[in-house]
Amino acid sequence: MTAATGLRCIDCDRLHPLEYILSCPDCEGLMYVEYDVGAASQVPFGRLEGAGVWRYAQLLPIANPDHFVSLGEGQTPLIETPRLAREMGLDRLLVKFEGSNPTGTVKDRSTVTAVAAALQFGFDRIGVVTTGNAGSSLGSYAARAGIRAFVFSSATCAKPKVSHIAAATPDFYLYDGDYDAMIGGFDSVIDEGTVFDAGATRNAYKQDGKKTIAYEIFEQMGLQVPDFVIYPIGIGEALLAGQRAFAELKAAGHADSVPRPVCAQSTEADTVIRALETGGPLVPRTIGHTVAEGVAVGDLGPKGEWVLRVTRDDNGLGAASTDREILDWQAKLVRLEGIWAGPTGCVTLPALAKLVRQGAIPKDASVVCLVTETGLKDDAEPAAMTPLAPTVENVRNILLS
Repeated sequence: MTAATGLRCIDCDRLHPLEYILSCPDCEGLMYVEYDVGAASQVPFGRLEGAGVWRYAQLLPIANPDHFVSLGEGQTPLIETPRLAREMGLDRLLVKFEGSNPTGTVKDRSTVTAVAAALQFGFDRIGVVTTGNAGSSLGSYAARAGIRAFVFSSATCAKPKVSHIAAATPDFYLYDGDYDAMIGGFDSVIDEGTVFDAGATRNAYKQDGKKTIAYEIFEQMGLQVPDFVIYPIGIGEALLAGQRAFAELKAAGHADSVPRPVCAQSTEADTVIRALETGGPLVPRTIGHTVAEGVAVGDLGPKGEWVLRVTRDDNGLGAASTDREILDWQAKLVRLEGIWAGPTGCVTLPALAKLVRQGAIPKDASVVCLVTETGLKDDAEPAAMTPLAPTVENVRNILLS
């Protein structure tokens, strides 16, 4: 079922077997799944059968269909947004809305391959450190697969996400501090080998689920690729998977080009943007609070260098936005196009608007903006409203105003 041939190290370039390995045995570098180009060239894009993520099973790293756990993820809409495009100053803008996934987030794409890989390698326990969405996704998919999920989430996690995680798994724990402080201890215990790693930092099998975003965009655009794809950057999993998938499409002869990636971050966690602007290396920073909690990562570790390398190699761009800018564009998205997305999902919008305004992205460019979560998982308080008396006169005055 899979064209996967091994795990390739991004540092020393050595190929290793398709085993559960979190870092290169030779140099401890990060790894990605490599696929046979000849087999990939035979995938009938545009005529694939089946639904969701697993319609691309040949280009995912799970060998046995018995491990294809699913809740109906994938095949999310690519939405024409003409009014939003005009507001941006673009001729055309497409929004890839990942909030329609089963748990309301893009995380379902990578969780499904992580859980499938846990089954493939015989694990009955899987764990993750999360700012929210990854935890609710893992809790649901682990329950679907019948394995035990351990979720560690920030105490600042939005309440709807906390409720979801707590309902899905009894092994749920809140922690004080930020993601960067928690992940070190988690990784050290994961290395003991009894719990499968569902984190975004090291597991190549998890990352590959997000390649399907690119495959869907390619098919939904009539077997074409856009000029630019705007990605939110937390750990950077969506960008790494998406750009690799587009590169695979080109290498296999399906596409003629690879989109230019655009990194979108919060100004409170803007390490990649700072490196792009200065031309220097990635420098970790202590982060502040941001409403876009899914990108609240100040130390991306070695994966951050990988994100920076891919962005530079693919002639990419980047921009960071304040909370106020993120919330303003969240409101514009729903008022102009009816798409209600959470702040993390909307971090891509002000970044795109800035780059268009600066002339870095031409108005006639083909642009896909990734919006990664539904707004129904956010617990922000709405503006205060004064109740009105339920009289005919009041209703008439309102409706006829």
